[in-house]
Amino acid sequence: MFEFDETQRAIAAALRDYCAREIEPRIGALEKGDVSAFALMREFGRAFGLDEMVGGPLRRRAERLRGGGPGSEPSVERSGPLGDPALSAIFAMELARTSPGLCLCVTASMGCAATIAARGDADLVERYAIPVLTLERVGCWALTEPGSGSDAFAMQTSCRIEDDTVVLRGSKTFISNAPEADVFLIYARLVEDAAAGPGAGAPTGARDKQRIFPVVVERGTPGLETGPPMEKMGMHACPTGEVFLDDVRVPRGHLLGDPDRPAREAAEETLASERAAIVAMSLGVIERCLDDALAYAVERIQFGRPIAAFQLVQQKLARMYAARENVRNLVFKLIWMQRVGAATEREVSAAKWYATEAACEVALEAVQLMGGAGYMREHAPERMFRDMKLWTIGGGTSEIQQLTIAKDLLRERGVRVDLCGGYRDDRGRSRP
Repeated sequence: MFEFDETQRAIAAALRDYCAREIEPRIGALEKGDVSAFALMREFGRAFGLDEMVGGPLRRRAERLRGGGPGSEPSVERSGPLGDPALSAIFAMELARTSPGLCLCVTASMGCAATIAARGDADLVERYAIPVLTLERVGCWALTEPGSGSDAFAMQTSCRIEDDTVVLRGSKTFISNAPEADVFLIYARLVEDAAAGPGAGAPTGARDKQRIFPVVVERGTPGLETGPPMEKMGMHACPTGEVFLDDVRVPRGHLLGDPDRPAREAAEETLASERAAIVAMSLGVIERCLDDALAYAVERIQFGRPIAAFQLVQQKLARMYAARENVRNLVFKLIWMQRVGAATEREVSAAKWYATEAACEVALEAVQLMGGAGYMREHAPERMFRDMKLWTIGGGTSEIQQLTIAKDLLRERGVRVDLCGGYRDDRGRSRP
């Protein structure tokens, strides 16, 4: 699969046309905070009939769940928030080529809801997943903590079960949409008692890291507070903030998963889905920067000729095109792997690492090619470079992606390594 089909191309064209007409003219106001990204999201969802496209199948799924029958749709978590990985990729690409920040708002919200839709009961699907996936309400996905850094699963936020209630304690940081979210998907470590909560010397061993579960919390629940939007380098269209949890109590059914079974693998699956979406976003950014750079190179006259006539400019355009082709191929490979359930952590990590670094390089190349004009905020490459830098950090840093790839390669040779440099091989040799 190296091309979208006719229907998919028509959807992409409709999305691009809508973004050019309805979103592009408001980018400046969106970046300054004069226009709400969430208001634009609701307009977008209604314009493209997401209530029928996404809400309809999920309502039927909820009916089957309520009736005791299986929810037979493919997991929206594994196949993407729109049910088809190709459609989800198109959605991310077209939004990102106009506003990566707005795209982050949408994908973060939908990612939260996709997990609820895939693992929640009928009530959770109807009350939270459907309104968030159709963009009528705002969701956020809260994993990162102040002290966890690159070891995302070494978290201190805890949850414990008390009869029919789940109690959460802890905090999250750098959470997209948090300042204005309606629905929070909080990842927490399941503990047996209150003494094992944050600040109590809670264990962080290998077994403990397997007991990570998402918990659904609605804004307004006593004990849940959010901080103001953070000031940051890019992604100005998407508010980022902290989440504070002080003995937050929610119904037992809001904990997604079986407490008696390891749950880290499910959280890693969600991360893999996020990283696949980031690859598609990267392609959208690369295509926009290449298009703008090409248009500028043809129109800009210097020394009596278009700058496209100069070989140095041609070389820049060629490098940008090669990056575009490479990332495009990665997008199609991930679509195929998601469809057949063959996506591995190594391949998703490699795609995310390469695509995000390539998008940053292409955006910087476009700024350089356009000179002073490229440095101005009226041109997209300036914004694209600021925004895309986040994706070499968020969703797992480029360095962590490299270590993930290397660990998997070494595992095939019988050597197991960890983030701290310890190793163990099949012959029993080890070092801490």
